[in-house]
Amino acid sequence: MSTNDPLFGLGLVIVLGLACRLAADWARLPAIVLLLPVGFAAGAATDTVHPDFLFGSTFGAIVDVAVGLILFEAGLRLRRDELAGVGAVVRRLVVIGVAISAVGVTVTAKLLFDLSWQVSLVIGAILVVSGPTVVLPLLAFVRPTQRVRSVLKFEGTLIDPLGALLGVAAFTVAQSDYEPGGVAASIGVGLLVGVLGGALLLGLMRALQRESPGQNVTATLAVVTAAIVVADLLREDSGFTAAAVMGVVLANQHKVDITRVAAFQHTIVDLLIAVLFVLISASVEPSEVSKVLAKGIVLVAVIVLLLRPLSVLLSTLGSTLSRQERAFVAWMAPRGIVAASTASAFGLTLQKDGVNGAEEILPIAFVVILGTVFVYGLTASPVARMLGVRGGADTVLIVGGQHWARQIAAALRDAGLRVKLWTSSAKQRKAAEDEGFDVGWQHGTNHEEALEEVSDVLLLTGDDNFNALAAFELRQQLGNAHVFRLPATAEIFDVVPAYAEGSVLFGRGFTYPKLSERFAAGARLSTDTAGHDPLFVVTENHELRVRTRDTPAHATSDDTAIALVDGPEPATANT
Repeated sequence: MSTNDPLFGLGLVIVLGLACRLAADWARLPAIVLLLPVGFAAGAATDTVHPDFLFGSTFGAIVDVAVGLILFEAGLRLRRDELAGVGAVVRRLVVIGVAISAVGVTVTAKLLFDLSWQVSLVIGAILVVSGPTVVLPLLAFVRPTQRVRSVLKFEGTLIDPLGALLGVAAFTVAQSDYEPGGVAASIGVGLLVGVLGGALLLGLMRALQRESPGQNVTATLAVVTAAIVVADLLREDSGFTAAAVMGVVLANQHKVDITRVAAFQHTIVDLLIAVLFVLISASVEPSEVSKVLAKGIVLVAVIVLLLRPLSVLLSTLGSTLSRQERAFVAWMAPRGIVAASTASAFGLTLQKDGVNGAEEILPIAFVVILGTVFVYGLTASPVARMLGVRGGADTVLIVGGQHWARQIAAALRDAGLRVKLWTSSAKQRKAAEDEGFDVGWQHGTNHEEALEEVSDVLLLTGDDNFNALAAFELRQQLGNAHVFRLPATAEIFDVVPAYAEGSVLFGRGFTYPKLSERFAAGARLSTDTAGHDPLFVVTENHELRVRTRDTPAHATSDDTAIALVDGPEPATANT
């Protein structure tokens, strides 16, 4: 096969993008830290991965649709209730933060690179974007606390379309073709198309839900893509706003189940982000980057150390965010796909129009994107841990609210783990709340978001079939090694393959009835494990090890071991 074959190039892009995601997961790094340098290296080594070679003049349109789908998925995560207590901060970041970033980057670019004010303004407008293509993967990796996650999620999703529109405005200024009110008109078109498209999609999904709910994903892709295209045809770059608005509309309604749509969109978005990062970074010439590298690093330092902290400082004055939460928000503003795609499109067009310095727009933007991704991607997790705003990477979810399930939860909590408890019984929920446990599943939350802070699940209900089915669903996100269920008392329905039923807890003698009998007879959980095999081990790094039917839970002298000890204590009434 010829190396000039587009099929080879497209296959290489997809394989490289997905391989980066797999390697990053194995190395416990954000995938975007690998995607940019790998794409850049591939572009330097071969022309077959260059977007112009693969797609020609259609690449810009492909990017528009792809980014629109990414923004729709981000909008699906934005629920009004999450703005409680942080809405004012988000609004200020979108207004004050954008203004400070745009002005600061424009002036810095002018001074550093000796560009015209028009080209500097384009760079300043492009680089205000801190979008969901990079922010959401980093948040999923770091798992910060809820308020921090809400602020950054809303800011990134709202700024992405706004940044694209500001880029268009700056671009028209550079072309001496500026239209007063153009940004406002584009936002208006995007809002209108987004609301109408969202209403149409909701009606279609309600009809499909009655007869063929499996078609909701197909309908969603069709309507969202149509809305992006229609909005862009009516007003350039307004499709981003329309897509984000449609996602928000779906996220904040309670008539249609969007769980399957959200899960599919997440899969599609992972692929799109991987492919787009490889393609756009492959389009940057190494010789162009080397010319602006040193000064580009200075620009990155100005953005990271001056402009972002100043924006957050002014935007969070008088807010309820703690000092640590503000500090982490100030340390999270990576640039992403929208900045790269607009830089590529505008730089090339202005260069063809003979605008002096336009050839430096893309390499400067690339250095800033690469620099911010590396700075935030490699430091976000340790900074979150240092500031104490890292969320529930060590949260254990216990499904079941009976008395002895709460005793297990209490023992794990006392050993230093964060514990969440779910039960369908109102009486058991009340008892768990009285004992200080986080209970319940917030209405409208999809599976992925509900499990965002969960590392391990213990399925302790008395329904063996439910435990097996729940394990089948949960292990797809958490992995078999982190989903545990009680051994069945009898044969369960043959609807779940054995390999997907989750790990079986403790051993054959630890069924629901047997455990209930032992706890009723006075059994208790104890860290004095002399003569007993531990059921749980909590390591000094707050990781959970669980004894299963096939694997014991080994403990060292630095770990906390928990065993089930039979004792003479009187029975305690179950709730």
